[in-house]
Amino acid sequence: MKEESKRWHLLPPEDYNKVFDVLSHKYPKFFIEDKVFIFKKGIHRDIFNDGRSNLSRTVIRKFLTLYSRQSKYRQIHIENTVRYDLKGNEAGVVTKEDVEFISQNTAIKKKQNMLKKSKSEERAAKSSAEYKPDNKANKQNPQFEMIRKSTARPKLGLNFKAENKNE
Repeated sequence: MKEESKRWHLLPPEDYNKVFDVLSHKYPKFFIEDKVFIFKKGIHRDIFNDGRSNLSRTVIRKFLTLYSRQSKYRQIHIENTVRYDLKGNEAGVVTKEDVEFISQNTAIKKKQNMLKKSKSEERAAKSSAEYKPDNKANKQNPQFEMIRKSTARPKLGLNFKAENKNE
């Protein structure tokens, strides 16, 4: 997934997998590898109140955030889809408002990502256009002078005259 690498500021992949393993042992009917279920609303409170978890609330929240951002989760998040609790029992359905909320968030995130990408491309283009080795303005700018000096070949500093001994 392309998005995954950008989201690990929440939880690194190793930690995500460890949390998934812990939760899948405690709730085997809900956290099943390669199967995605829609959470019931407030499932994080159920995990907190269960008391069987040695995970912190922050880690659980981060895990659930990443889990719900999966493309599989979003694909099955359709109106009237069944929501499940930790025991695997039905606990409500996805409403029209839920679907609209997710589609709005997705659209906002896409716009934000496009803005970030265009800004980074602009910065890269600007920085590459600023420095040209033959530009006279660069030769006068001390910032570029340091770059030029650090990349120049070192001089040996040997000054000697070659004399012809036959003369």
